[in-house]
Amino acid sequence: MPRFVIAVDAGGTHTRVGCFALDGSRLGGATGPGGSPNHNHDAAENVAATLADALRNGGLDSTEAVALLAGVAAFVNGRDNPWAESFIRSPGLCCPTKIVNDAVVAHAGALAGEPGVIVVAGTGSMIAAITEAGEMIESGDLQHYAGGARHLVFDAMHRVFTGQIGEADATLIGEILLYWKASDVDQLRRIVLDLRAQDRNDVKRRYGDLAPLITAAADTSPLADAALRTLTTKTAVGIALLAPLITGVRAPVALAGSLATAPTFVRRLDEDLTLLTAGGDTSGQVIEIATTILDPVGGAALLALEIAGVPRSAELITQLQN
Repeated sequence: MPRFVIAVDAGGTHTRVGCFALDGSRLGGATGPGGSPNHNHDAAENVAATLADALRNGGLDSTEAVALLAGVAAFVNGRDNPWAESFIRSPGLCCPTKIVNDAVVAHAGALAGEPGVIVVAGTGSMIAAITEAGEMIESGDLQHYAGGARHLVFDAMHRVFTGQIGEADATLIGEILLYWKASDVDQLRRIVLDLRAQDRNDVKRRYGDLAPLITAAADTSPLADAALRTLTTKTAVGIALLAPLITGVRAPVALAGSLATAPTFVRRLDEDLTLLTAGGDTSGQVIEIATTILDPVGGAALLALEIAGVPRSAELITQLQN
């Protein structure tokens, strides 16, 4: 049986696990429910179950694993996170393990470990810079927060409730009412108020699941466009706050998560970055959205392979891409 590493990406909506041979070839994998303790009451169980499924799907023995790297949402780098150890328990697993924030694995994959800014936006949200020294600095350290999928929907819903709608929004309004099973805006308001009695994580998911409807409508509905632009403008500010921490003339920006990679989000963010940097002193630094090299699981695999002593190379990255 080949030796292998285990790569984990645990976000608010999904947990993804991949098992990779030391040459980067994929041996097995699995996808399960969310693994963020901020959004899932059963986060630890979800990650552990998905890890077990990945090993089973690959016909792998955990005792043969040589390293495990897990990116877990809500994990705070550099602090004590005693809760996190229970996420990666597996019978027979005795290899070196390391847990980091999920933004770290997203960055490692998207930019193959090069310095830059990572925007993670899906169920949760984070904007972070990874410097030349490997230090991770969040926009939150500068008292900034952009928002994730549910925040986009909050904005859109507030516009509906305050009457900021026009004829061009009719199709979207109909889809929103259908989603909430409401006959009109008055009933929709009552349905939303009744959510007060429901579990907070269930409510967050209920709102967040509506986000793809908003992003899909952004090119035809002024309401959706306004809500999305509010979010992308906040995101652009977060990027601009962190870009100077990347000392090179180029500050690449990588995007990860279902919201951040939605085509309408990417286009508007690119426009907002252009406007923001044109109006400020960036000292000649170019801030630009970069093409993603590897997905977050690939990034976790790259970091796990480094723990196992496998040097990073173009051939290894190509194998992980495959």
